[in-house]
Amino acid sequence: MSSSDRRRFLKSAVALGGASGLAGLAGCSNSSPVTLPGLGLPEPADFDYPRVLPLPFAHGVASGDPLADRVIIWTRLTLPEPPAAGIPVRWQLSERADFGSVLREGQQLSVAEHDWTVKVDVTGLAAATTYYYRFEALGVRSLIGRTRTAPDGPVSEVRFAVVSCSSYWSSHWSGYGHIADRNDLDLVLHCGDYIYDFVDEDEEVRARLDRFDINDVDYRDWLDLAELRRRYALFRSDPNLLRAHQQHPWMIVWDNHDIDPDFGNELASPIDPASSRCTLADTVRAFYEWTPTRPPRADGSGAFRFYENGEYPLPEDARLIYRRLAYGPLVDFFGVDTQINLPGYGLSVDASHLPEGAPSLFGRRQFEWLTASLLASQRAGVTWRVVNNQTWIAPVDVPDLAAGIALPKLGISRWTDYSAERAALFGWLRGANPAGERVRGTVFVSGDAHGNLNSDLVESAALLSTYRSGPPAPNPRAGSTPENQAAGMTRASTAGLPGVDPRADSVGVEFAASSLGRGGADEIVANAAPETDSAAQVAATRLIETAVVNGNANVQFIEWVDHGYGIVQLDAEKAIFEHWWQDKLTPGSPDVLGYQSIAWAQADEAALPPRRLDQIDSVTLHGRTVAPTAGSRVSEPAPLDLPLVPR
Repeated sequence: MSSSDRRRFLKSAVALGGASGLAGLAGCSNSSPVTLPGLGLPEPADFDYPRVLPLPFAHGVASGDPLADRVIIWTRLTLPEPPAAGIPVRWQLSERADFGSVLREGQQLSVAEHDWTVKVDVTGLAAATTYYYRFEALGVRSLIGRTRTAPDGPVSEVRFAVVSCSSYWSSHWSGYGHIADRNDLDLVLHCGDYIYDFVDEDEEVRARLDRFDINDVDYRDWLDLAELRRRYALFRSDPNLLRAHQQHPWMIVWDNHDIDPDFGNELASPIDPASSRCTLADTVRAFYEWTPTRPPRADGSGAFRFYENGEYPLPEDARLIYRRLAYGPLVDFFGVDTQINLPGYGLSVDASHLPEGAPSLFGRRQFEWLTASLLASQRAGVTWRVVNNQTWIAPVDVPDLAAGIALPKLGISRWTDYSAERAALFGWLRGANPAGERVRGTVFVSGDAHGNLNSDLVESAALLSTYRSGPPAPNPRAGSTPENQAAGMTRASTAGLPGVDPRADSVGVEFAASSLGRGGADEIVANAAPETDSAAQVAATRLIETAVVNGNANVQFIEWVDHGYGIVQLDAEKAIFEHWWQDKLTPGSPDVLGYQSIAWAQADEAALPPRRLDQIDSVTLHGRTVAPTAGSRVSEPAPLDLPLVPR
């Protein structure tokens, strides 16, 4: 805690200690009684603010960006009229869910400057260890959260969930609930669009308090920083999202809906867009306030500034999000930013690492950080490199006829307009780097396009090229709804034979786990032909998927109807990728394993078919049955002993 924060803390404690109605503040001391979770502060009948738990810890707890010896923990104090001087909050961390012993503890001041959020970088922890944490303030105790630090030595496996495009109004988020129920995850990766600015006109599935009203602040785009912060509160008032944060640490990157300051609605709105006062500085500020994200340094190195003694981890430059989490010899996680350098944000972008006139999504500083870090990771002996990425980077569009002979594109991914930078990145992985070294084991996990995708990473999916895949075939498994049979298109073979590798041009693999709400190609069909029923929409989507795999040989699986999340399990031999789907229109929808694929960390030319690096295949092509994976490191869940009532 800085000296100014310490003085402010002491002044606030004195001021609040004598305030009428807040006698319970003494609960911040070790010796004072604390109420049970759920027995919170009184709430005025007219208090209209999204929440799911009693005051003041109305939005639960969260943790994120774990390292081997530290992790960020988060909460927020929500009150109708919080005191201007701030509120002291005590935090505790234990290795036991019952807090029979307290390992670490401290206190931080909740202040308006940070929208009353509390973020603590808890240090001095053991690697690959499960911890439990909680907060106390105003005589009330928060939910208990569970987190897990990163390994710094060998572990049997690393398991993580992949989520993207989570629109509150488009889905009941059953997937978040299923993620929360898993007790063997190391991390949850969110690939962006963690929150949404506006309601999709075709996806009015739910609204807060059933207020389906474009004039309602919780059903339209935000106009200023206060409304933007309220949007995070709305999303965190969902019970499934609250539980997923309570049970696991997260690594989140932003995308367009998270940081777009411009006002706009798909539903007709009487509000003049010019009345918006929101800025890019506001959107990135609120992101850091409401997510358990560890800020990198302002120098663009991707390295972290560490915050000791319970300081609030305030970003040096809130526009920077790219960073790396080291998970021992098995995997390095890289969070990237392919959004903020788009032209609409008005930032100056250095593209001098690319051919003259070619635009850059990364910017030179981030591109050089990422490429150098991927190479350094391999040289350090790390098996896998996982890139938490916003948008599909593999070519998935109208293919080129041949190298240098382009055909018009649909623009399914923003990388269509940044192909030179994609080629430069993939070339680096192929060995076009100062070391002349091929970088293996790179996995992009991506969102944005609202579809399920498994792909090899190639610069171009040109029809006339040496790269070849097996013939297309329907996925024999069904989706989450009765209409979605033979869910997606896959490949009938790996195309590989002993001594013959027509997919050798691939420099890595990509795994996209659909969206947790926003619609896919079936919605596009429904918009084009609103008279069709859901079965006809699925059938038409199958035709789109077939066209994609026929035109893009790198695509090994695509399904563009179902929604949910992914599970990835990495070990020293292989990576297993699972697509888990839920009916987004049904609360509490069951979890359906729709597809499972594999990539190899160890090549085996003697196997039939041969096991090649940097290629992704259906598990069935390698003689395996589709069956859910399970981790060997299981921990007791954090308790949830009170009802979650969104209001």
